[in-house]
Amino acid sequence: MRGDRALAREIQGEIEKAIGEQPAVSVRDGIARLRGRFPSHQAAVDAGLLAAGFDRIRQVVNDLSFPGKMRFRTPRKVSDELTGCEFDVVVVGGGVIGLAVARELSRFDLSIALFERHNDLGMDQTLHSCAMVHPAIQADYGTLRWEMNHKGNAMWGDTASELDVDFERIGTLIVAENPEEEALLPYVLNEAVKHNDPEPELLDRDGLDRVEPGLASHVSKGVLIWNTGIISVFELVIAYAENALSNGVSIFLDTAVTGVHTEDSAIRAIDTTRGTVKARILINAAGLYADRIAQYAGDRFFTLHPRKGETIIFDKSYQPVRTVFAPVSLATEAQDSKYTKGGGIIPTTDGNLQFGPTAIEVCDREDVSTTAEGCEGLFEKFAPLLQRLKPDYEKPDKGKVITQFAGCRAATYKEDFIIEPSRKVRGLIHAAGIQSPGLASTPAIVERLREIVEEDWRPATDGAFNPARRRKVRFSELDLKTKDRFIWDDHLYGHMVCRCEDVSEAEVIRALHGPVAARSLDGVKRRTRAGQGRCQGGFCMPRIVDIISREMGIGKEQVLKSEGKSYVLSGRTK
Repeated sequence: MRGDRALAREIQGEIEKAIGEQPAVSVRDGIARLRGRFPSHQAAVDAGLLAAGFDRIRQVVNDLSFPGKMRFRTPRKVSDELTGCEFDVVVVGGGVIGLAVARELSRFDLSIALFERHNDLGMDQTLHSCAMVHPAIQADYGTLRWEMNHKGNAMWGDTASELDVDFERIGTLIVAENPEEEALLPYVLNEAVKHNDPEPELLDRDGLDRVEPGLASHVSKGVLIWNTGIISVFELVIAYAENALSNGVSIFLDTAVTGVHTEDSAIRAIDTTRGTVKARILINAAGLYADRIAQYAGDRFFTLHPRKGETIIFDKSYQPVRTVFAPVSLATEAQDSKYTKGGGIIPTTDGNLQFGPTAIEVCDREDVSTTAEGCEGLFEKFAPLLQRLKPDYEKPDKGKVITQFAGCRAATYKEDFIIEPSRKVRGLIHAAGIQSPGLASTPAIVERLREIVEEDWRPATDGAFNPARRRKVRFSELDLKTKDRFIWDDHLYGHMVCRCEDVSEAEVIRALHGPVAARSLDGVKRRTRAGQGRCQGGFCMPRIVDIISREMGIGKEQVLKSEGKSYVLSGRTK
């Protein structure tokens, strides 16, 4: 106890010295708690990061107030339809981690329910990610983030094959522009070895030309970190959900958790906006609100602070690179940053190029706004690099930017993952603070969660579990002969709804009636890519609104862009 008080005073003094403000600090069981009022959100975040920097601190609970601090509003109850239901396991959160662990636990003879607060899956961190499977070299060695990244990256080949999801190992290419930078390339090789990544390839000019043709003449050496991958994250979410459903998992959308009941320090029931269900195991994969779920269960030992990232997307006609591409100067800049990998020049499995993401601390966990400054900053950072390193290729053009998006990452103040059973509540298992490289780490994270459940509960194996899922055919990928056969069988395949992405009416209808059906314009977009092309829905949106209205049996004025009251139309004009 005396040591905790001394540590609290030391933390308090460090914060006062660095920020000029004095919080009330207490320490117990390795958890630092900060209280008081600070002049700004950034000052409060900086104080939390300073406290987390002490080795003896396991996590930080940051209760500092500041002007403009967002207040959490508990979602209102809408029904009792789930009251009386009983499950062995409840998973909170329908992002990639929640879906993946629900699917993984369906290997056992367990009744499993997944609750997602939105009207669709993966709508927070997952679908706002850059869809990149990072190599472990970019994670801080020795952390849980590094361990999960290292293990998870190697597992993606098998996982993507089981789920039938587009996945490519395109590699990260780091190029040197002068002799000074060439001298740093062995350091990159050594870092990869240190991080247990597969050994990268040191390339001469001939090797560079094979991997990334068209480089500037002054570039003669580089390093290829070949295990970097890209994945179709939209397809991945649906794949995990479909496989989980086929193995008996129940998925409830528009269902937010509002409370947790414990008895004798064990999970007993979960309150939701649609009633109270009984459960023995609660998997906290609630992303940006994982600390809120921990608080409901009486195990609040960490606070999340949202960090927003903006990204810009180019039209498919602009494809200047084959790899995740960076000069040594950019790679060094990212390595020197403690809290972000610095963004990059990243292709996607769909053929679009992206610049980003940025990394900005925000106080609103729901802040997915994009800004002219963010777009401009990304273009000014990465466009000159491409122009300099690929001078004979088409110059980057803002006119080819078709959209931009933003999302928040759920960072703890220790900047590490939390994957562990609760130390206070039996049956509560945390998968929290999963920020980048969370996507790359997913297979390893869910393997760890499965091991926790196996060790603590010894569930019987379900012999009927089937890990395979086959995706539906994409009309745009078929040859002409096969397209003719599809149209002969169903003439709606011949009705092209989206010209940019070659999406047929039959595919839109399929998305609206699938196992996890689309319930909005954006839901159709995520499942079919209709509206993700050059015109961003300018031509196909009216037709899709018609189809949604017809297939869902609702008026066009009731068709949503996303959820809530995001109606596409405000009313009839004639």
